[in-house]
Amino acid sequence: QLSHIKEYQNMLKTFQSKLNELKNQLIIENKNTDAYLEENEELLTKLRQKFLEMAKKFYPKKKSGLLIENNLGENQLRFNIEAKIEDDSSDGVNEVKIFCFDLLLLIQKRITFDFLIHDSRLLANMDPRQRATLYRVAYDICKEEGFQYITTINEDALISVEEIMDEDEYQDIIGKSIVLTLKDDSAESKLLGIQVDMDLEKQ
Repeated sequence: QLSHIKEYQNMLKTFQSKLNELKNQLIIENKNTDAYLEENEELLTKLRQKFLEMAKKFYPKKKSGLLIENNLGENQLRFNIEAKIEDDSSDGVNEVKIFCFDLLLLIQKRITFDFLIHDSRLLANMDPRQRATLYRVAYDICKEEGFQYITTINEDALISVEEIMDEDEYQDIIGKSIVLTLKDDSAESKLLGIQVDMDLEKQ
């Protein structure tokens, strides 16, 4: 029993020593992060300004911003990064916020791919005016930066955009860029070109 107790005490000492090392390392990492944020203030200001610029194209009167700060908690998140647009608790505004933040990540060119893909659900709750603005913003940035923006969109949402844009603008931004139209009138017109039936009762 004494041997087990001593072994347990040694384990506790090892654990406490390791815990102290990690706490000291965390302090060092926090200092390094503060220094990084200070040294890169110009870059961070440009990121905030770019996000604000995109958000204002959708909502000129709403307050918006990008928060980037040191995460001092005992966790694996080095930074607290939070994008905000006033009233983003509503679905439509929140989806615009997601679009702007995703596009901001893309234009930093810190990733190996040069395209961005969004599902039609991103546009589902947007006002038609915001949908049209989304495509204008994506078109301008992709044309300027050489990126590709890929999105799926339901027919009703597409019609709502077409009604807002003039014909030439719609054709330049959307009409000429449609590469696939899916329907449900036959298996051949679906995404895979076949009918996929799953017998869920046997699974």
